[in-house]
Parts: sequence; C-alpha cells; structure tokens
Amino acid sequence: MNSVARRFSRAALTYDQGAGLHRHVGARLLEILPDPEEVGRGRILEVGCGTGVLTGLIRQRYSDASLCVMDVAEGMVSCVRERWGHDLAMDYVVSDVRDFKTARPFDLIVSSSALHWAEPLGKTMATLQAALVPGGGLYAALMVDGTLAELHGLRRQIAPGKTPVGRLPTRDEVISAVEQAGFCLVSRKAETIQARYHSADDFFDTIHAQGLTAGPVSRAASPLSRTELTQLRKAYEETCRDPSGGVKATFEVLYFAARS
Repeated sequence: MNSVARRFSRAALTYDQGAGLHRHVGARLLEILPDPEEVGRGRILEVGCGTGVLTGLIRQRYSDASLCVMDVAEGMVSCVRERWGHDLAMDYVVSDVRDFKTARPFDLIVSSSALHWAEPLGKTMATLQAALVPGGGLYAALMVDGTLAELHGLRRQIAPGKTPVGRLPTRDEVISAVEQAGFCLVSRKAETIQARYHSADDFFDTIHAQGLTAGPVSRAASPLSRTELTQLRKAYEETCRDPSGGVKATFEVLYFAARS
C-alpha cells in the first residue's frame, strides 16, 4: 500500500481533474445511505476520502453528526483539511485502513472508490467491523474485476510478458469478505459505467493524474517500455472509439450496505 499512498499523495493536486466518475459513484452511494435521523449526532468515518469528493456530500446530509476522514495518502488528507479545517466536528487521520484502530467506534462507515486498493479484503473488512458500534452500518462502493477491461486487454496483446501482478477483486470475493468478517449484508447492486474521454491521450493522462496507475493492479514485474506505451496509446485510440466521439473506458462498480 505504500506505493499507492505515495502515488495518491503526489496526485492530490491533479486528482479533481476528470473526477466526474468519482462524483458519479459518490452520488450513487449517497442514495443508499441511511436517513440523517437514523444517524443523528452519531460518529461517521469516511475511508479513502481523497480530495473530498464525497466528504462535502456527507457533511451536507449529516450536519448534526461528527465526521472523521481518513486516507492512506497524506496529500489527500491535507487537501480535505484545507477545505474543511474550520469545521470543528471533523477529524483527519492519515492511515492505512488495514491498520486502523479506534477507541471510540463509529455509528456509520462510508467509503467510495477506495476499498478495492486495500488487499487482502478479509483483513480490511475485519478492521472495519471492529471500528463499528454493534448494529453500525458499512456503506461502500468499490471498483471490481472488469474495470478498464479495454486497457488491460490491449496491454496483454502488446506486452504479454508484462501482465500486472495483481487484479481487482470480483463481486463475489467482495461479498464473501464482507460476510466472513461478520457483517450482515443488507443490499448490493452493480453498475457498469462507460466513461468517455476526449482521446486516448486524455484517458491516459487522466488516470495517471488521479493515481490510478499505481499499485499491483497496474504495475507489472517490469514496466512498459516507451515504445510499448506508444503502441498502447495508439491501439486504444483505434479500437476504443466511442460512437459519440472520443474514446470509452469501462468501470465495474459494486455498491453494498451491511450491518455489524
């Protein structure tokens, strides 16, 4: 996770460029969160706050609650602190979620587009279970296997010996980790998002600026050469055209709600 933390910290200043996907996922996650009356003046933990795409929505919805925002990347937490440092009902924590411990459990834990980085998921879910009060809720959205299928398929064709060392979890693997950690699954839904970018260069630049080229899901034992990267961009431009213009990229998202 250290390499992911470094990449996301460096990406903090450019993360919001092209963050429409994360805003969409955060808004959809908000739709399944409990009513404010149910949370009241309780304590909320946001895991993987990034630059605060979801944070502002949480504060608006749960204005009476206290909110602790956490991210593995110090740069991301600093961005959120700069925006909401005046809010005395907010706390800021730099931590790997797998190592997170609290003496005061939370009533609600929310996470958008972050938990897919926190392997192994079993340990992550067990940590979140321990951080909740009995009956507390975990609401999350995360990317699952099949995300960026076009990119990974072309990469295998161009550099078959440089396949990334890891992969995103499947939907079933996520749900299994949730239930094995002792959660009671309340609901789940999947969404396939076809995101559009102006060009292949725009697509590659955007995912790089957002830190999405970090970690074992994208990193192989040896990096792509400059020639291979050029071939990959050209192939993406030619084969992933969107009928309405630009190029497309697929993101597979799983949303779920669970109770401790």
